[in-house]
Amino acid sequence: MRNTDRPTVSEDDFKNLSGAGTSSASRFRDGELAEAALDYLARNINTDVFPWVASGMEPTDEQRHAACVAIAALVADQKTKTYMRGGSSKAQENIVRETLVSECGMSPVEGHDFRLSADGPARGQVFERETKVAGTKADIVLGLFDGRIMCLECKVSNSEVNSFKRLNHEAVDKVFKWRAAFGEQCVSGAVLQDCFKTANLVSAQDAGAFLFWSSDLSPLVEFVNSTRL
Repeated sequence: MRNTDRPTVSEDDFKNLSGAGTSSASRFRDGELAEAALDYLARNINTDVFPWVASGMEPTDEQRHAACVAIAALVADQKTKTYMRGGSSKAQENIVRETLVSECGMSPVEGHDFRLSADGPARGQVFERETKVAGTKADIVLGLFDGRIMCLECKVSNSEVNSFKRLNHEAVDKVFKWRAAFGEQCVSGAVLQDCFKTANLVSAQDAGAFLFWSSDLSPLVEFVNSTRL
């Protein structure tokens, strides 16, 4: 639905701009939600794709086919970008784990959810998968050599605007939660890739997040190795 208006908007923006608070097809069975969504679309529908709407005429077969092809292309483009971001993030996680094992001598172990620091990874261990830490998912969880735990989020951003959501909203929010749960016994931050706005990076660091770049993990390696007693 959000691909039929102009300009196309993200799922979150559609929820806010339409006033519907949702983009779920099943929830549009609610008459008020459906009316809000349809009113937004009526005001913003892409008339280049749906030229017959303004005239109130029925579309020809050619127009209907052209509209279907155009919207399918938009949906495919958005899904491809989402898939590529997700794939990049997973590849990023694998590189970080492999580096911790090869450069820091960490032992990969099966991950498990935990709420107490004593139940987290032991010194020199890194979990092989993402894990819930105090109820909040962390991409990389490891046990530093001085007994503290370290939680890292892997974030890929394709624009300065998107970087706020990826870093300051998602990652920094988690840093606050882990700090509240474990205090100084937990070191938290993010491993970043691609485009991030400088102001957002500074803001994240001011909030207490340690930042590293996947293009050069030597600072992360140096930090982890510096915790050896």
